[in-house]
Amino acid sequence: MIRGTNIKEKIIAVSRHLLGDEKTYDRLIDRGIEIRGFRKFYSEENTSVSLPERKSLIYMADGKYMHGGPTDRIRAMVSAYDFALKHGLDFKINHSSPVNLENFLVPNKYDWTIDASDISYNSKQSKPLFLYREDFDNVTALERQLDEHRQFHLYSCVDTVQEDFSKLFNELFKPSKELATALEPYEEILNEPYISVSFRLQNLLGDYTEWKFQPLGNEKQKKELIDSALDAIKTIAKANDVKKILVTADSPLFLEQAKLLENVVTVNGKSIHIDFNSSQEISDYIKPFIEFLLISKSKKVYLYHNQKYNTYMSNFPKYAARLGNIDFEIFEA
Repeated sequence: MIRGTNIKEKIIAVSRHLLGDEKTYDRLIDRGIEIRGFRKFYSEENTSVSLPERKSLIYMADGKYMHGGPTDRIRAMVSAYDFALKHGLDFKINHSSPVNLENFLVPNKYDWTIDASDISYNSKQSKPLFLYREDFDNVTALERQLDEHRQFHLYSCVDTVQEDFSKLFNELFKPSKELATALEPYEEILNEPYISVSFRLQNLLGDYTEWKFQPLGNEKQKKELIDSALDAIKTIAKANDVKKILVTADSPLFLEQAKLLENVVTVNGKSIHIDFNSSQEISDYIKPFIEFLLISKSKKVYLYHNQKYNTYMSNFPKYAARLGNIDFEIFEA
């Protein structure tokens, strides 16, 4: 797997040298659309839709392929919104997989909602667009995909706004009634300055289904990782003058251990990856949205990174910190 990835990246590097970035990325994007089968949903025979005069850009999370976790999706939506504003396009969000985004986030200052019947799959009217690599210029790559079509369906997980994330997020979103209600008990508990510490262990402890990630080989290694992570919480707590510590993680096993520590607050609910579950239960997916907004209100944000076990450098706490315009730090263990 790693060897194949290295070979692919070497080929891309050669292509960039010979053809330049634009042609290389355009070919990668076209190949990516082909591999993911997006075009098979578009045909001249599909029903035409009455479209407004203004062209539109629609962020798509419709289950036709993997869309990433909540952070990947949110930052892509915000970036697509920014692009649409700057290029005179109407902006909409079609987030229906595995459940509708409106269960958690609803329009704030901009109405991004769209009815499924207003989405055209007639190939004369609409086309799929794709972005997926952070090491190319995604704004110009998206510009090159625009043409005479009137509706553009964007599949993306990339960020093009960086430090403008907070402003744009707040223009787009506010918590739904369900999410606001779910936040209330935690806001009551965290009613004074607090810090947050996040752990992205993927499936290292064998309790979180995601892609093909495998657990550590034995219980001794798992215990070592858990003990290291718990020690990190204690160390961070000593370095900060706060009474409460919000701890977030994708591992139920670790969270059970963490919440036994003094002053630690955790969020109840299922720890599942939004891309690798087909449940239609809203309650199954609300936990990361609660955590994201709570992290954004903390005094400081930490992400735990274990060098020995190479825990994932998650963007989840980093973007929550950006939303709240607060300090973010990686704690190396």
